[in-house]
Amino acid sequence: MKKYSADYFREKFHTLYTRLLEKEGFSDVVFETRKNLGIPEKGFNNSLELAQYFMERLSKKEKEVLTSVSFLEQYEMQNGRVPEAEMKKVEKDFNKKFKNDFVPILILTAIQMRLEGHNDFFTSNFFISYGKKNANLFELTKKVFDKFMDVDLLDPHLIMHFVERYIFLGEQGVRDYIKEKIDCPFCRYIGVSHFSAERHNMDGQDEGPFSNKYVFNKKTVKLLSAYFDSLFLIIKPYASKDQVIQYVNDNWEELKEHLIAKNTFYRQLEVSPARIKKSAGDRNRLIYELQKSSKKDLVARYKGDRDFSVTGIYKEDIVSAILKEEYGLSVSSDAVKKTASRFAKSKKLKRQPKDIRDI
Repeated sequence: MKKYSADYFREKFHTLYTRLLEKEGFSDVVFETRKNLGIPEKGFNNSLELAQYFMERLSKKEKEVLTSVSFLEQYEMQNGRVPEAEMKKVEKDFNKKFKNDFVPILILTAIQMRLEGHNDFFTSNFFISYGKKNANLFELTKKVFDKFMDVDLLDPHLIMHFVERYIFLGEQGVRDYIKEKIDCPFCRYIGVSHFSAERHNMDGQDEGPFSNKYVFNKKTVKLLSAYFDSLFLIIKPYASKDQVIQYVNDNWEELKEHLIAKNTFYRQLEVSPARIKKSAGDRNRLIYELQKSSKKDLVARYKGDRDFSVTGIYKEDIVSAILKEEYGLSVSSDAVKKTASRFAKSKKLKRQPKDIRDI
């Protein structure tokens, strides 16, 4: 079995998702966001319900417009791109078939196609963000992301997908998204991706690919600028797989130096694959919650033979005894204190870099 198998990455995705859920106040903010948007408390059960929700927020005129756009898209999928000269014929066919009216199945099909993707944010897609009520869905989702994204979550693009799916489709939506990512060999590698420019990425197309005017357009520059903290591996068409693998092996230490050693931002945070390490989240949360309780409440809860009501007894001593008594967990009082402290820190949004001037 390969070391970096689907199971390996599945665990990493779920670890980052758990970290997001544990951020202090995240569940409350999501609950309020759902309430304000008229979304069920736990999100929609499936993508069809969500597609219906988006469609029902459209006005009559907006539904008619989206019907015609959806029809054209599906027509081109079946018949190829429609030349300008034939557009009137297509419009005539549409009016004859649907009488320029609202057709739910066309809109629902177009929206569900967008909900099934795992690369683009569906709330920013034209078919979903169209209409007065749907226009700000991406901004509202990103507002939640901006509040809780932190450096220990590592991958902003991935976490934004988690936030989006969780708000609208709940736990199951995130699980389905993770499955989609794992099933795609291009998308499962956290921290590794690829980019290959196409014509739509370039300006100066009329000048030809070998002119000095054939350069990235603004949209592509913006896309690549998001990876300012990354290293680009350029592979020419005539390079072989073995060459690429050997290049990375031979030069890995220097490549890593470019990625981290000169970079204050990451060096101070000790970024490495080990940072996505699975933790005993439920166990640590239990210890944290017990440690938060008052000494009086802990003494009342403990049913064993020891007398913790006397002076000189610390809360972590009682928590340790309760963990052993109720849960069969052997955790020293010192470990209780350290675990509760670490968990409290992980919930806070405070891991900001001291200095990013070296980037």
